[in-house]
Amino acid sequence: MSEYGNKNKKTFEDVELPTNPNLPAWVITPKEEKVIFDRWRKKAFAKCDDLIKAYVECSNSYKNPFEGIKNCEKFNDAQLACVAQYQKKEYLDIERDIMIDEKIAKKKLYKQHLKELEAQKAQN
Repeated sequence: MSEYGNKNKKTFEDVELPTNPNLPAWVITPKEEKVIFDRWRKKAFAKCDDLIKAYVECSNSYKNPFEGIKNCEKFNDAQLACVAQYQKKEYLDIERDIMIDEKIAKKKLYKQHLKELEAQKAQN
């Protein structure tokens, strides 16, 4: 009989998708795209941290959550507008450029490492 829900199956997080050093640096793997998106999201929230904290403090000051939603609407609108301002495609492209620059630097280090290994083999 077949077994449903294989517990040994690797999830997306468990699978390592290394960048092939022979590929151009601008080729971005799905795992790298996820890292780029996470960085983009964290930076947007970090830039709006004060507004988010103000909304949380306001909403936590009410015992009834519906009162908090109603009375803290201006704080909520402000923090949502701030986050939306930074979650635009242009900022995502900036994060992609950062990732590509990192990959170029890693590729240089990889090539340097290969040369050092060849030099060690030549000495032996």
